[in-house]
Order: sequence, then C-alpha cells, then structure tokens
Amino acid sequence: MRPVLLLTLLLSSACATGTALAQSGSNWVDPPAKSEPAPAASERAKPAAKPGPRFEAEPEARARAHREAASPPARRETRRHDRTRAAEMRRARRAAIRERAREQEHTRTARTERALERPAPPPARMVRSEPDPRFGDWAVTARRLSLDYLDSVSAPNGAMLASAPRFYGGPVRFHGRMMSLSALLAEKQRFARRWPERRYEPQGEPRVACDGQSATCQVRVVHDFTALSPSRGARSQGVAELTLTVSFAGGAPVIVSESSRVLSRAGA
Repeated sequence: MRPVLLLTLLLSSACATGTALAQSGSNWVDPPAKSEPAPAASERAKPAAKPGPRFEAEPEARARAHREAASPPARRETRRHDRTRAAEMRRARRAAIRERAREQEHTRTARTERALERPAPPPARMVRSEPDPRFGDWAVTARRLSLDYLDSVSAPNGAMLASAPRFYGGPVRFHGRMMSLSALLAEKQRFARRWPERRYEPQGEPRVACDGQSATCQVRVVHDFTALSPSRGARSQGVAELTLTVSFAGGAPVIVSESSRVLSRAGA
C-alpha cells in the first residue's frame, strides 16, 4: 500500500506543478466580466444585399470605354482615323457646293444666251396725240375772262356786285369750300364793305392749261393788289396769285372754282 500511495502523491504533485507553471509562463488574460451581446437572430438571418442590375453601356459610351481601354498607340490610331474621316467629309461638302455653283452659273449663262438669240421686238410706234382743236379757243376765252374778273374786282362796290353773277354758273368751290351762288354773293358783299377801295393789276399774261375730258381750263394770274378802308384807316398791299377754273361744259364759259394766295406784302 505505501508504494502505491507514494506514487499517487507524486503524480498529483507533478500535475499541480505543471498547471501552475503553465499559468505563470503564458500571457493569459482573464475573460471580461461582461461579454458583448450576441447578434440578434433576425440580423443573423438577414440576407446580404444583392447588387443592382447591370445595364449594358450605350454604344457611344461603350466605344469610348473601348478607346480608353485600348493601348496608347491604338488610341492615337483611332483619333487619326476620326480626323481623316472628318476631313474627307468636309472636302466632299465643299466639292458639292462648288458643283452646285457651277451648275447655277451654267444655267444663267444658257438663259442669257437664249435671250440674246431671240429677235428683238420691233420698236413701238410713237403715237403723237394731236392737241384738241378746241384748246386754242378755250385758252383765249379763259384768259380774257380772268382779266375781266380782275377789272370787276377793281370797280366800285355797286358795279362789282352787279357784275359778279355773270362770272359764275352755279355752285362754286370758293377757297376749298362748295358754296351756292347766293352764299358766294353774300361773301363778296362782306369783302366789299371791309375794303371799299380796291385796285388789282395783272403782272404779265395769265397762264392757261386746258383739259378736254373735263372741258375746263385752269388760269393762274399773278397780280398786284391794293385795298383801302378809309373809315378804319386800314391798308393792305402786296402781290398775290389768283387761280380760276373755267368750265366750257355748258357752252358759255363760267368760273366753277376760285382761290388765291398772297405771295408777298408791302413792307413785309
């Protein structure tokens, strides 16, 4: 019994000594007092995110990517090919423009040559219109009527107003307004009372222009005028132009339009 007991004690002592040596010679770190919580079951079960769908690159983007991935000599060759193609397209466009310009020039030249080959039209015959044989008589009559009218304006009031109706044949355009013969005579009376003493003298011969379609002659007379009003102590003097339209439509010459304008005043 003693040898067995001694062997047992030796073995127990050796085991204890080995355990102590193991603990003292290693870098053993005691576990923390509170361990990290284990991940939840739902998180462990959550599947990994799937990558998004991959889209095929557009042709241009794919070509650009291919050019970028190519080696530098290949990229230079590609760019040289693109420049050559662009230059060829520009030359083709310029050639097409020159060809169109040549065609247009050829068309214009051919058109001009055809126009020159056509016989020239015969010259138009110049037809001289003969003057109306009545114009001579009308001009003489209208000129005499205008001078007689100036003489009547220079006459005393009674004589002027008495002779006025024979110069007009009905409604008259007097200084742009259409007036009946009675209204015109009333206008003449007011003028005579305002300027009781008058003198009108023509300067040279009246100018006459006749129209066969309307059977009228227009007469222009430049004249000196002097008008006095002794009661008012007023005087008007200067040069004026009288314009009369004389109608021959009814046979006898009558004034159908009358106007005048002052060209200059004495002392102005």
